[in-house]
Amino acid sequence: MYLLVCFMVFLALWRARYAAIIYHTRLSLSALPQPPIDSFWKGHEKTLNEYKQKNAFLDLFVKWTEEHGKNILFWIGNIPFIFVADPEMLRSVATDINDFVKVKNLPNRYLFGQKIIGTESILSGGGIRWAVKRKIMSQFFAKTNMKVLFDSCREHMEGPILERWKTTVKSGKSVDFHDELAITFASYLQVFGLQEFYPPEQTAEHVSKILEAIPKPLFDRFRYFISQDKVDMYKLIQKMRKDLAAIVVQKQEDIKNQDDVESDDLIGLLIKANKTRNGVDAQKPVIIIENVVDDLVTVCLVQDNMVKQLCALFMFLEKEPEVQQKLVEELRSTEINTHLDLGKLVYTEKCLLEAMRMGPALLRGTRTYMTQRKGKVGPYKIWSKTIRIHFSEYVMHMDPTVWEDPRKFDPDRWSNGFNPPNFAYMPFWTGSRGCLGKHLAMMLMKLTLSVLSKNFDLQQAFDPEKPPMINQNMAVMRLINSVNMDVRPVAS
Repeated sequence: MYLLVCFMVFLALWRARYAAIIYHTRLSLSALPQPPIDSFWKGHEKTLNEYKQKNAFLDLFVKWTEEHGKNILFWIGNIPFIFVADPEMLRSVATDINDFVKVKNLPNRYLFGQKIIGTESILSGGGIRWAVKRKIMSQFFAKTNMKVLFDSCREHMEGPILERWKTTVKSGKSVDFHDELAITFASYLQVFGLQEFYPPEQTAEHVSKILEAIPKPLFDRFRYFISQDKVDMYKLIQKMRKDLAAIVVQKQEDIKNQDDVESDDLIGLLIKANKTRNGVDAQKPVIIIENVVDDLVTVCLVQDNMVKQLCALFMFLEKEPEVQQKLVEELRSTEINTHLDLGKLVYTEKCLLEAMRMGPALLRGTRTYMTQRKGKVGPYKIWSKTIRIHFSEYVMHMDPTVWEDPRKFDPDRWSNGFNPPNFAYMPFWTGSRGCLGKHLAMMLMKLTLSVLSKNFDLQQAFDPEKPPMINQNMAVMRLINSVNMDVRPVAS
C-alpha cells in the first residue's frame, strides 16, 4: 500500500511538472498568432487528424492562414511548429540555408536502416561539398544543354516509346495513365546514360514500390517491418543500388581508358561531382561510388514527379473540357522539330503552370530553424534554440490575396505577362535548393504531351465512385485511386 501511494505521488508530481513545461512553452510563444487549441495536453492534434481523415490536411492550413495570418503556430502535444506562408518569410527559408537547415531524418533517406538516397545526395545533402556538386551538375541541367537532350529525347519518344504506346492501346481498353507515363519517363533515363539498367517497365515498377513504402504510417511500417514485403523491399533496393554501382564502375573504367578525359553526360558529371580530396589537397581524388549511386537513385525517384504532374493536369482538365480541347488543338497544330519549337506551345505552358499551381509535385516541406541564440524566432521569444518550420507550396498557391478564384483551373490567368510576386509561386522551389532539373522537366512534359496528342485521343475515364485525387497527407505528390484514360489512335 505504501509503495502504491508513493507511485501515485510520483505520478502526480511528474504530471504536474509536465503540465508546467507545456504551460511555460505555450506562454513563451503566446505572441505568435495561432488557432485555438483542441486541448491543453494535445494541442491541435484532434483537428489535424480530422482533416487528415478527410484528405483535407493542407486545406486546413489554407483555412488557418486566412483566419489567423500567414505565419502561424500550431501544436502537436507540447511540441510547437511554425507554419510559414508569408512570401518574405519564405524568402528567408529558401535562401538562408545556414539558419533554415534541411531535416536529415526523413524516410526517403533510409528505410529501416536500408539506404535509399542517403543524406549526402544532390537532393538531401548540404555544406560545401553539396554546393560544389550542385554547381558541377548545373552544367547538365542548364538551358544551354537542352538542345542536345531534346534531340535525344525526341528521337526516343518518337521511336521506342511511341511504339510501346501503340502496342498498349491496341486492345481499346482504358489504361492506367499513371503507370503508362511512369514507363515513358523511366524510358527517358536510358537517354541519360542508364541503358544497361533495368528495362523501363521494371524501373517504373521498382520506383513505384519504393515510393509507396517510404510514407507508410508508423503502425503500418511496424507491421511492414516484420513482413515478407519488408524483406522483398530490402532486396529490391539493394539490387537497384548494386546494379547502379556496376554502371558507375564501368563508367569510371571508360573515362580512365580515355586518358582521364571526363565525360559530360549525367553519370560522368556525377562522378566528377562526387570526388573527395581525402582531406583537403590530395592529388588523386577518390570517387565515392556510394554517393554517385545516391544521386542516381535520386534521379530515378524524382522523375516520378513529372508523371504525377501530368496526371494532375488531366485530373484538372476533366472539369474543363473547353480548356482541354484548346490544349489539344495547339499540341496537334504545332510542329516540334527543335527544342526552340517548344516555345511555340504557349497555351500548353500556361496549362502546365496552372497544373503546378493547383497540384505542385512538392506539396509541403520542413526545415529546422537554428535560432542562433536561445529565446528568439525572429521577433518572437521562445524557449528553445531550434524550432521546426513547415511550409506548403499548395497553401501558397491557394492564397486568395495573390490568386483570383484560386480553386479554379484557369490557364488564362497566366496571360498578359502575369507574373506572381516573388516566393508566392514555387512549384520547383527556389533559392540555392531550387530544382536543378526544372528546365528538363518542362521540356520532357511538353515533348510527351506533344507526341501523345498528335498520335492519340486522350479522354478521361475516371471511376465516378473513386475519382483520382491528390493525397494531401503526403509531402511529395501521391495520388489516390487510378487515373484511367481512354487512349485511342487518332483517326487518319
